[in-house]
Amino acid sequence: MKYENARDILPAKLLEEVQKYVEGKTIYIPRTVKSRSWGESSGYRDKLARRNALICSRYSAGQSVFEIAEEFFLSPETVKKLVYGKKVALPVFSRSVASAEQYAAAGMGEEWVRVFLHSCQQEMPDISEFFMSELVKIPLRLISTEENRIHPGTAMTGFDVPLIVMFSNASFSVPCQAEYLACLKEEKRNSHYAFVFVKNDDYAFFWQHFGKHFQR
Repeated sequence: MKYENARDILPAKLLEEVQKYVEGKTIYIPRTVKSRSWGESSGYRDKLARRNALICSRYSAGQSVFEIAEEFFLSPETVKKLVYGKKVALPVFSRSVASAEQYAAAGMGEEWVRVFLHSCQQEMPDISEFFMSELVKIPLRLISTEENRIHPGTAMTGFDVPLIVMFSNASFSVPCQAEYLACLKEEKRNSHYAFVFVKNDDYAFFWQHFGKHFQR
């Protein structure tokens, strides 16, 4: 550590006051702001924590260590340390609005959608060109049900699962939950919770025309 002569730094009157207490001694004057720990300034620490949370979420949803390692470009041993070692605080997944709200509040709404589809044995659609909204209430009248029909024998035990809605070419669709949407409408529901994926090209049109119709 490099030392400075107080006479070269402090005003004369202030130096006289300091000399009353520590004349001829070496002192350390601490910073007024705490120094940031590793990774805080660049945001890398937060990104790493989020990645680890995603890895643990995928593992708890049933993906194997080797599948996760391949997806995140990590060694299986690294993945094992994360999922078997230090526990990462995660929202509790269930097929419910409450669980989706917890994931959304943690900034992991897209992960809830991924885990939900995986639990239904469905693939995550390609959303690379889409923006995902927060969990919102969407008027069901906005979503076309032209091809949505309830098959005979369809059993619905509750209506607590959010919809996964796509908005593209100025229209809404539900690629994975057609029968569920039909049941909601059959029950005369006016609106329902949903994650809405908006195609980037339709982003401005979406918020201009539909933003005022949604509720959080």
